[in-house]
Amino acid sequence: MDLTTAPTPGFASQSRWNSIALWFLILSTCLRLLQLSSIELAPDEAYYWDWSRHLSLGYYDQGPFIAYLIRATTALFGTTEFGVRFGVMACSLGTLVCAWALAKRLFSPLAGMLAAILLGLTPLFEVGSLIATYDPPLVFFWALTALSLERALFAERQRDQTIAWLLAGLTTGLGFLSKHTMLLVLPCLILFLLLSPQHRHWLRRPQPYIAFLLTMLSYAGVFWWNLQHHWWTFGHLLFLAHKSSDAPLKRLGDYLGSQAILLGPGLFLATVAIGISPFRAALKAQRSTGTALSAGQSRALFLACLGMPVFFFFLLLTLKAKVQGNWAVCAWVTPTVLLAGGMAAMMASSTEARRRQTRHLAAIGLLSLLPTVLLVSPSLRLAIGLRLPPDADTSNTAYGWRETAVRVQQLREAMAKSGHTHVFIAGNGYTYPSLLAFYLPDHPETHDMFIHNRLTMYAASVESLRSHLGEDAIYVNDNQVEDADLRYQFERVVWEPPLVIYRRPYSVEPIRTVHIAHCYGYRHYMGLTLHEGG
Repeated sequence: MDLTTAPTPGFASQSRWNSIALWFLILSTCLRLLQLSSIELAPDEAYYWDWSRHLSLGYYDQGPFIAYLIRATTALFGTTEFGVRFGVMACSLGTLVCAWALAKRLFSPLAGMLAAILLGLTPLFEVGSLIATYDPPLVFFWALTALSLERALFAERQRDQTIAWLLAGLTTGLGFLSKHTMLLVLPCLILFLLLSPQHRHWLRRPQPYIAFLLTMLSYAGVFWWNLQHHWWTFGHLLFLAHKSSDAPLKRLGDYLGSQAILLGPGLFLATVAIGISPFRAALKAQRSTGTALSAGQSRALFLACLGMPVFFFFLLLTLKAKVQGNWAVCAWVTPTVLLAGGMAAMMASSTEARRRQTRHLAAIGLLSLLPTVLLVSPSLRLAIGLRLPPDADTSNTAYGWRETAVRVQQLREAMAKSGHTHVFIAGNGYTYPSLLAFYLPDHPETHDMFIHNRLTMYAASVESLRSHLGEDAIYVNDNQVEDADLRYQFERVVWEPPLVIYRRPYSVEPIRTVHIAHCYGYRHYMGLTLHEGG
């Protein structure tokens, strides 16, 4: 596959494509800025916000970058949904800019425009711009690393190559601080060096190894934190990859379906198809001793190697464990750039090819845009008669928390009026402790009681529960199965009538039932004794 884009006479000027891409990025960013405060925080967002209140070199679940990012943006915009989410929206925008720049550099301005639009219309980028998790920073640093590696491998001047290797080491380190999936960029790069004869000499040069050293130095703080905290992060990652009770075919289907939903089925199929083809050319060259890849083939192989191995790695992992859809999100930036380059080359070749590729582009874009619009617009789903069961509508995870916090605050005030002035807030797991910490007016310190649940970051501060011995608590959870354990730890437990959360008119069924207990006289500190899982 030799992708070059030479515009034919009469074809639109290249500056026009830059203008269209720039306007797309500006308008889509403005729309996403308006969305940042449109829904309540999801549990994971509140959890990472709570991390940001207690800055650390490491955290139980992943690296610390998301906590640093939220700390910075809430310092600028306040403790609001907008403040929590602004940083990840900026990261998503940065990813699109990197894809645009990479496609322009390797192919043409037309390819850059197509890459930005194809990625920007997907549910993957809509969610990544709106929900503050560590995936948007991961994908941004993956794209930034790809941009640096392109210069390291394809720049003509040796000085530019050396600087680019150093930048790639730093951006890989920042990605590693965001999420451990970033480390997969190393085998992806090694695969490219092994398959591209004219780039194999880098395996004998010092620059890649210095870059790797910079990456590991960036991670040193996380390593030190884990050394002091029972290697929690690594134990958590191994726990996530444990065997699943689901059948392998079901896990495989769930994984493929999740990727098709995140990208839109058209873009998913197109990127997989075009992402596989450079490997065939490389293997053919391997069989022909001494045959080097052409410049276009090397570029295509580079883009394929920085994405498709990630997709296939997690596909193979489904044979052993359940793979969440967001685990492979960094697989799709460079294959989409490759697809954009191929489409741009075809569009520049002839008028007929341009018409054909325009139809293909419209179909792919529509198949990506439709699930994106349905995802962010429950009113549209309702208008077309699409009602999802409460458990299937993931947007329900960002609804009902203000209502819950209002009820808990009323109970706090009632307990205070009756003489119970020392009342702490607790739950099981991180969902209710983190969300109530965010939505209660005084943003109190909250606690995970670790009753029959896996560890969370609250384990690092579990000893603080000792300071509440003798006090009262409001305990909030999705169910009452921990009643016996609560009664062991407290002198008296009184459950409120369940708080039933509805989301009308989008769902006629309740989306959540919240159970709240008044707990009096905290008498037995259990620490992590009752927790289960990793």
